[in-house]
Amino acid sequence: MRRGILGIGVLLALLLGGIFVSCKMRNTHLEISQLLQQAQASANAGDWQKASVLAEQAKMRWQKHHHFTASFADHNPMDELDGLFSELMVYLENQESPHFEATCARLSFLAQAMADSHSPQWWNIL
Repeated sequence: MRRGILGIGVLLALLLGGIFVSCKMRNTHLEISQLLQQAQASANAGDWQKASVLAEQAKMRWQKHHHFTASFADHNPMDELDGLFSELMVYLENQESPHFEATCARLSFLAQAMADSHSPQWWNIL
């Protein structure tokens, strides 16, 4: 009887841990994606001050949650995001609008994909 209760407790702990990780990954990466979309729109409108602030916020959030993400995610998309954030900062310094906007769009897409890949959806379960 004790083993059964212990087994149920372990399974419950794993379930709750999985739900926590899923929610945190989704919220973190969706927030990064939204910040990058706003930065892209600001650069398109010519407001480089706002675009700069938003891009820096997105990069800071990415760096803040980098270790947590690395604990649960595939590292290939993370390496791509790291490289693109570096490129983004160069485009931001030079105010290269088309490159900055394209990089923001790519980063936003990858952050969205990272959020979706850790969400409980039917295609992730199969």
